[in-house]
Amino acid sequence: MDHLNPTQRKTLQRLLHERDEAARAEIRAKAAERAEAPYAELAGGVTDEADEAAADLIVDVDNAMIGMDLAEVREITAALERMKNHSYGLCAGCGEPIAYARLHAYPVATRCTRCQSVHERTFASGPHSTL
Repeated sequence: MDHLNPTQRKTLQRLLHERDEAARAEIRAKAAERAEAPYAELAGGVTDEADEAAADLIVDVDNAMIGMDLAEVREITAALERMKNHSYGLCAGCGEPIAYARLHAYPVATRCTRCQSVHERTFASGPHSTL
């Protein structure tokens, strides 16, 4: 983390904390929203298959959004931990420093742009059937 000056470290730490607070607030809001609108309300009083399908879709989308926010909180927690142990900003692929501009744009980055590009090409998955 020596490649980052104190101002850069402080800025990145602030960005991580702000995003952590925002993600946690989104999780709380979505959970409260879901508690206020139980499944039966979403489906309606007299339900048919279309009503149930629509209610299922709403619940599934809400759960997916909460899951995305939880994943972001985990990434932020890991980034803050890397800051504590002085490994933040070092590429997991090559060990070289990650550019400040990349960290500023994406503070949870674990790879430099070159290694991230290689990773994406290596592990990219094209369209495939799940059936």
